[in-house]
This record gives sequence, C-alpha cells and structure tokens, in this order.
Amino acid sequence: MPVSDPDSKQSRSVSFDHLFERVLDLYAGDPGAIPVITGPTASGKSKMAMKLALALGGEIVSVDAMQVYRGFDIGTAKPTREEQLAVPHHMIDCLDACEAVSVAVFTEQVSDLLEDLVGQNKKPILCGGSVQYVSALLDGLIFTGVNPDPKLREKIAARVDRDGLDTSWVRMRELDPQAASSISPLDRRRIIRFFELVEQTGKTKSALNRASRRAGPRFRYLPFWLDWTPRQVLYQAIDQRVDTMYRTGLAKEVADLMTAYPDFEQCPAFRGIGYRQTIAFLQGQISESEAREEVARATRRYAKRQQTWLRRRKDLYLLLLDRQISE
Repeated sequence: MPVSDPDSKQSRSVSFDHLFERVLDLYAGDPGAIPVITGPTASGKSKMAMKLALALGGEIVSVDAMQVYRGFDIGTAKPTREEQLAVPHHMIDCLDACEAVSVAVFTEQVSDLLEDLVGQNKKPILCGGSVQYVSALLDGLIFTGVNPDPKLREKIAARVDRDGLDTSWVRMRELDPQAASSISPLDRRRIIRFFELVEQTGKTKSALNRASRRAGPRFRYLPFWLDWTPRQVLYQAIDQRVDTMYRTGLAKEVADLMTAYPDFEQCPAFRGIGYRQTIAFLQGQISESEAREEVARATRRYAKRQQTWLRRRKDLYLLLLDRQISE
C-alpha cells in the first residue's frame, strides 16, 4: 500500500497503481479542479494521465514544448495513434518545425483551450514535463511579452561571437546576476536572447519577469509531481527510452525531417534533445553509439533540472514510485 498521510503532500509506493489510487482519492475530494500530471522525463506522466483520462472520461492537454511540432514523434515520446484515438489529446502537432512558440503564447493558448473544454463540460487533464510552462499556468502569470527581432539578434550574435561567450556571460552577470545564475556560460542562444531583450526594452530579464503580472490562475488546479526514487532507477528508465527511440526509427525520422526542412539548422524544433545529436550522427560528426550516449546524458541532465525546478514549488502532490521499500 502507499505510504502516505491523508494531509501529506507526499505519497510513496512500489506500485504505480497504488499511486494512481491516491490521485483518484484526491480528485474525488475536489472534482471541480483540473488535474495536472508533471514530473521529469520518463517518469510515467503519460501513462498516469492516460489512466486518469480513461477513468474520468477526460481529455489530455499536453504541456510539452516539443510535442507541438508536427512530425517530431519518436524523439518526443509523443502519444501513439492508438492512444490519441482512445483519449482526445490537445496541443499536439500544432506547429511546423521552423515556427517558434514562447511560454507566454503557449500558456495563453492552453488557458483559452481549458476554458473551452470546461465550458463544454469536458474534463481536461494537463500532462507534461515543460515545467516552466506548467508553473506559468499554475501561477496564472501574464507575461509582458516581447517579440524576437531577427535583425537585432543577428547584430548581437555577431557581437557575442566577437567578444566571446565568457566575456559576454560576465557582462550579463554584471547586469543581471539572477538571470546569469540560470544561464550556462556556454549557452550562446540564451545569452544572445538576454542582450536582445535588454536592447529592445531597456530592462534586464529579471526586471521583465518581475513586471509580469500575477493575476492568479484562471482555474483551480490539482497538481501532481510524479517521480522515481532512487534517482538511478529513473536514469535507467531514461537509458531504456533512448534505446527504444533508436530501435524504433529515430534516425530515419530525423533524416526525413532534415529533407523536409532544408533550412533545418534555423528551425527551433531541431534543437530538441535527441534531434540535434542525431543530426550530428547523420552528418558523420559522431557515431550512432556516441549519439545515443549523448542523448541519454543530455536527457538525464534535463531530468535533473526538471526535478530542481519542481522542488521549489510547495503546491504539488509528490507521487514517488519507490524502488527501495517493500510491498
């Protein structure tokens, strides 16, 4: 049985089904709330959301920054055709590879969709690991959005390349220590975006974030964080997922997408984990085994960042699939 206190926000069990029963119990106590299933990659979020949707007659709303892209299926662990036929899914296959979507636009679209579904007496279930998007929805953030300026970005990129990433990152840290703490000195794209925002608005990234107005969430949410313990077990699941992706045709999927989008290097979808490493393999820069290992390594790092982000929140019900305790 799950190890949990009725008033606790944490449940532990060796049984996935026992954790699911905890979700059902909490939902029964607040059936007007919208369930949210989040957590690190490969933790079983989609399985939990499918099980809940089938039990409630609900519909799944994806909160995944990569599953919005058409044709990017294997590398994003997108729900199968059979799963999408069994349960209606939303916010999947919405964009072409070269279209960009911001947190602001995504969360606004999801909020409008939830309003439509609730208005039709349907039961939406949010599911996804893009934790920044999840947090924005839970907090009801309204962003002071600024559209990218390609010409300005090109000019700033040339300056960053001329000065070097180290020098540019140090300059960013002097302007905005808080932003610098979350941006790697090697993350050229985000460093360039930082200076683009400064020149567009005259404000730093942190100042813009503070200016985002907290209007409060538009809906009542019931948020769950699904995870595994010990962490090494999750990492093993990640490794198995990567092996499955390559075994079921990730390299062919990426090759076909590269053909469909000749300017793929400029398209945001190709920057996703699994895609950029497979491109390097297909271009002969690394071997397939090296690509697989790099995908697994990058995914493990991403899962750790997801866990760090979720740990900061105090409103999540933590569901731990525990491989250290006995039945």
